Amino acid sequence: MATQRSAVRLTGLALAAILAGPLVLSAQMTGIPSVLPATDDLVQLARSQQKQQHWEEALQTWLRVLAADRGNVEARSSLAKCVRHALQAHRHRDPDFQARILAMPQADVMALYDEVLRKIQAHYVDPSKVGVSRLFRQGMDEYMAALNDPAFAEQHLRTADPAVIAKFRGSVQKAWGGRDVTNVRQAVEVVAEVASASKRHLGLRAVNVVVLEFICGACNSLDEYSSYLPASQLAEESDMSQSTVQLSLQEGNVAYLRILRFEVTTPQEVDAMVKNLTAMAAAKALVIDLRGNAGGSFTAAVKTAERFLPAGIIVTAQGATPDATKVYTSLAGPTATDIPAVLLVNGETASAAEVFAVALRENQRAKLVGTPTFGKGAVQNVVRFGTGEEPDDAAGKPKPRAGMRLTVARLLSPNGNPIAGAGVAPDVTERDPDRQTNIALEQARELARRYTMMPPP
Repeated sequence: MATQRSAVRLTGLALAAILAGPLVLSAQMTGIPSVLPATDDLVQLARSQQKQQHWEEALQTWLRVLAADRGNVEARSSLAKCVRHALQAHRHRDPDFQARILAMPQADVMALYDEVLRKIQAHYVDPSKVGVSRLFRQGMDEYMAALNDPAFAEQHLRTADPAVIAKFRGSVQKAWGGRDVTNVRQAVEVVAEVASASKRHLGLRAVNVVVLEFICGACNSLDEYSSYLPASQLAEESDMSQSTVQLSLQEGNVAYLRILRFEVTTPQEVDAMVKNLTAMAAAKALVIDLRGNAGGSFTAAVKTAERFLPAGIIVTAQGATPDATKVYTSLAGPTATDIPAVLLVNGETASAAEVFAVALRENQRAKLVGTPTFGKGAVQNVVRFGTGEEPDDAAGKPKPRAGMRLTVARLLSPNGNPIAGAGVAPDVTERDPDRQTNIALEQARELARRYTMMPPP
């Protein structure tokens, strides 16, 4: 289950669990081998895994390809497909996932589908992807794929003959696949028809599982970062209690600060560590390691950047709504630390971590060492659904039964460059993880020497 959870969580939280941990950090500092498989070997492995429909394994491998070769077109195009299939495979094997949907009254499930479509249309960043006809077709594709999935059949179609299922798939496509669905109400009505026909012909216990496939098809087809979230994953979104920052002192008045991910507590953690270093005069320069940092909280990354930038644009968000469109600027002034910094980045530096890195680079606050970053460049919000809420005696108020992680904005660097796809280029390109670390430490030692010689303000 832990492996499944890692594969599923990577679709959101701004790739919060890209590979269940960093692959190419310094062997000296992490104990992880610095030798990486050749990109061609990884591509062949990913193709093989995808052909065998081992979607979660293929997903992990394609991400490793992108970590080594950010511009690999095949990996980029395969990512969304693998994510979608991996999410479907996961929910078909998750009894709790299925049980929660089966427990809902049929009217609530249909109302949930209605709410999903409307909230996607209201908040998703790309209006070209939120037409009701497209969302309905993606749901139909999801359901057709489910009917071919052995785990779905084991869960819900034990009494149905495989030949009957195959014939039914064809009849559904013929009767409803080409239906012109132009509004949310029509979509709900047609899905209800498909679900009822499935119950009659395939012996399903409830129509809910059919509607769930249409719901997930709409959510999970938008991009590789947006996805439907059951209640258990909604709880995981807020379960980030461990420290996100690690600190060690190096030779030459240099501190090594590793930010594992960006969460609500990260700005305060960085504050505390930098203040301690300043108070003890323990360090005159920082190496900030973002390798393997898959992101996390966009807001936390912006606030952490403010700790290092007295002024300047941090990032620009462009969304489909006024609330999602904003220029984020630092007004920290003299409260921002002036300790010079060098940043370490690689192909697994993504999302919120890229926001932090490009803010410091383009404001001439820090040099970057390593390889180009992942190139996510998008913001996701967790949208909770009000339909079918469950009682929560502990909290004294209802809690959502489900939600979705939805891309609401695309990001531009301080200089107006898109982060998505392009990523953030380092000032010093070096592929070997150990050499990356050594270069960054040496640059930081030189900055520390200069900082020490600066006259007091």
